[in-house]
Amino acid sequence: MYFPEKEVKLKDGRVAVLRSARVEDAADCLEYLRVTAAETPFLLREPEENDMTLDMEEAFLRARLEDPHTLMLIARVDGEYAGNCGLVSMGNNLRVRHRCGMGIALYQKFCNNGLGRILIENVVEVAEKLGYELMELEVVEGNDRAKHVYESLGFKPFGVRPHALKYKDGTYANEILMVKTLDPNKNK
Repeated sequence: MYFPEKEVKLKDGRVAVLRSARVEDAADCLEYLRVTAAETPFLLREPEENDMTLDMEEAFLRARLEDPHTLMLIARVDGEYAGNCGLVSMGNNLRVRHRCGMGIALYQKFCNNGLGRILIENVVEVAEKLGYELMELEVVEGNDRAKHVYESLGFKPFGVRPHALKYKDGTYANEILMVKTLDPNKNK
């Protein structure tokens, strides 16, 4: 879906521009996937597992723009790609179409400046406008900073997926499943 450009102020006074990811962002998105996977153990991939080609990423972004029920919201700070927050439907079947999922990641140098919170707040607002009633996410156990932000925005833990991630050294990490009840009438 299309999200028009929107400027927001960060804690340090800089301005971030939020907008839908476009096909011309594909190269930046691929670099972001590679770098952020190396910056933190809290994402689903190892850096070398990001094997998407430019054509594949362009097709992915085009599909996100064309799908009225999904959103890939990116943020740029001083023109530099800072991160993104995605919204995906849990399906079109009657019993699950009220649910959506959310995922977010930022380059580490853009963390702790309010950008993650701003991205999530905007994605929640879009989800409510789209009529979703429930937003779900997973956070890796130990990612206390992210969990705190999610809880402060109304997400509540509802379970743990044990050994959800397995690292190269053979260790595991659990995922905490979180959910937020949305109000689809709030922003209409």
